[in-house]
Amino acid sequence: MSSAAEGGPVSFVARLRPELIHVAPPWRTFGETVHGLVESLVAAGTLDRGASEPAVRAVIAREQEASTALLDIGVGVPHARLVGLGQAVVALAVSRAGLYEPVPTVAVALRSADLRAALLAAPDARAALAALGTHARSLPSR
Repeated sequence: MSSAAEGGPVSFVARLRPELIHVAPPWRTFGETVHGLVESLVAAGTLDRGASEPAVRAVIAREQEASTALLDIGVGVPHARLVGLGQAVVALAVSRAGLYEPVPTVAVALRSADLRAALLAAPDARAALAALGTHARSLPSR
């Protein structure tokens, strides 16, 4: 991917900051995960507080249309378009146990062995961000 300075797309890793990464969060359901991630976007100043509930509703509605869970690589990428949002915003959660079940009894868990090991070994958000930066080029593209 090219950089924003070159006028091209910006990777999701480039949009992350430590305060937008949650290592071993307490969330276990899809709703809890979406609410927690949206709240972190608000707290970090990347999403207006007034947009938080519309964002949660939009992400949940989008996921109900068609799941964004990529079970073959064990990742969920819930997302939605929001009117008035000038650019993509990103928050990330990593959990050894998985964060939610896209279908009954199938928790979302990253299956890329190297990246999974690096993220699960990360003691904090800065270490998780460093692991993502190191492994970003090896992630499968969709």
